[in-house]
Amino acid sequence: MSPDAMWTAFRRGDPHYDGRFVTAVRTTGIFCRPSCTCRKPRRENVLFYRSPNQAARAGFRPCKRCRPELRGGPAEADRAMAAKAIAFMRANLDSHLYAKDIAAAVAVSPSHFARRFRAADGRTPMRALADLRAEKAEALLRDRAVGTLDVGFAAGFQSPSAFTRAFRRRTGLPPASWRRSLKGERT
Repeated sequence: MSPDAMWTAFRRGDPHYDGRFVTAVRTTGIFCRPSCTCRKPRRENVLFYRSPNQAARAGFRPCKRCRPELRGGPAEADRAMAAKAIAFMRANLDSHLYAKDIAAAVAVSPSHFARRFRAADGRTPMRALADLRAEKAEALLRDRAVGTLDVGFAAGFQSPSAFTRAFRRRTGLPPASWRRSLKGERT
């Protein structure tokens, strides 16, 4: 591909050329995908590289908007961030967590975190946390020695209503009814 064809693809933001080359800007020290929505630099400040690795070896750093160093781009970065956040949530189910705490754990601002998490996972961060707690509660409810309300608190819920709501969303039944339905499975 000629430099003029690459410049045209970059200037138009053509996603068909993603993965075929990256565009590096001398004045900023950043390299981007052809489809990046960044403000386009002047032509004399632009260099083209066949791969993100070549641009990085030349001393340029990847754009934080289009994430050219990742094969899947921003969507892959969002999935990785959501997976890291879910792992943090699993490890801290017993703690009283806020979205800002989870965002800090994955080193992202709270508003950006909520937006990107939902784009990657399809749920809000707090809904995902409630789902994880309901999953834990389901396992705890199999132990008949522990009371239903105690299970909710042990799973990390702060109130009985939050526990019942999340558990019903997961199983279709309130916790006590779900536990009673287990008797039918065992006999």
